[in-house]
Amino acid sequence: MVYKMKSNEYISKKGIIIILIVLAVLVIFAVIFYSNRKTGNIVVIKHNGKETGLYPLSEDREIRIKDKIGKVTNVVCIKEGQVYMKKADCPDQICVKQGRKSKDGESITCLPNKVVVEVKGEDRSDMDTMTN
Repeated sequence: MVYKMKSNEYISKKGIIIILIVLAVLVIFAVIFYSNRKTGNIVVIKHNGKETGLYPLSEDREIRIKDKIGKVTNVVCIKEGQVYMKKADCPDQICVKQGRKSKDGESITCLPNKVVVEVKGEDRSDMDTMTN
């Protein structure tokens, strides 16, 4: 059986089967990768490249991040073991739309305000391991 794509192009049944197999393998790898991530327990907040706070993921709180003149630019919320960007004064609101994070290595970034919120695990060091 042959499926028509454009006026002169066709995909064979074998081609469709190969595409489906590749997609299935990719889905399996994605599920394995995301299911093996450990839940973090520390929230690290950086503003303008400097670490401004470490907070336990287990304690509910709201952190207000201010610019140089004292205006609140971002509001980070830790609630029920998850962290999220509650408010931001940036125009695109991408950081607010990134959702809740709780896994080790996940992060929320607000580029206009230079704010990075990262979830880390207890056993994770500040420096990644490098190999030669």
